[in-house]
Amino acid sequence: MIGGYPVVETPDPADAEVATIVRAATDEMKRPGAEVVAVTIPRLNEYLPAPPVPPVPAMVIRSDFKFDLNAYLAARPSAPVRTLEEVLASGKYAKAVETNLRASQAVESRDTKEYLRDIVMRGTLREAILQVMANNNLDALAYPTIRRKANVIGEAQLGTNCRLSAISGLPAIMVPGGFTPDGLPVGVELLGRAWSEPQLIKIAYAYEQATHHRRPPASTPALDR
Repeated sequence: MIGGYPVVETPDPADAEVATIVRAATDEMKRPGAEVVAVTIPRLNEYLPAPPVPPVPAMVIRSDFKFDLNAYLAARPSAPVRTLEEVLASGKYAKAVETNLRASQAVESRDTKEYLRDIVMRGTLREAILQVMANNNLDALAYPTIRRKANVIGEAQLGTNCRLSAISGLPAIMVPGGFTPDGLPVGVELLGRAWSEPQLIKIAYAYEQATHHRRPPASTPALDR
């Protein structure tokens, strides 16, 4: 069984176009045999407040990233850079992520009360998700990967829901959900319980085989044969 739900409990009218496509996508999931129900996660807006207010559990990701990346690079002697600090010094990164990278670099220690508080908050979010899944006997939750259609290059993209997986620590997979009237792709994210990756892949594969929404952009050049 799959549960469809709005990641934001009070949606913005600007989200309506993508929401309509995602609702149609969840209806399509019934074709290969899925049972779909609408669910709500209580207090979700407290765990994932709208920007520019950052969700508290995001601080866990910000703190972990620097230390985990540094450890990963240190274990690879052939890596061209050895630390996040060197990555920043090189300038070889997308400017869109610079603010997040520098925020991570500024973290001096994970041995703080704030970090422990954020770990507890992350656990609270995860338990809220898992409780809804257990109460409704769900195999996965389905929601828009991004609540707004894609912006033109250079403009900030609003409405991301990808943080739900990253912040809760639960696995997720994205599938093509359809297209806006002007031809822009819309994604549907499927989130499951811990260690449910094999089941998520099966659900995603069955859905894609039933819908065939995946197609290259109209601007993709033809392959030479």
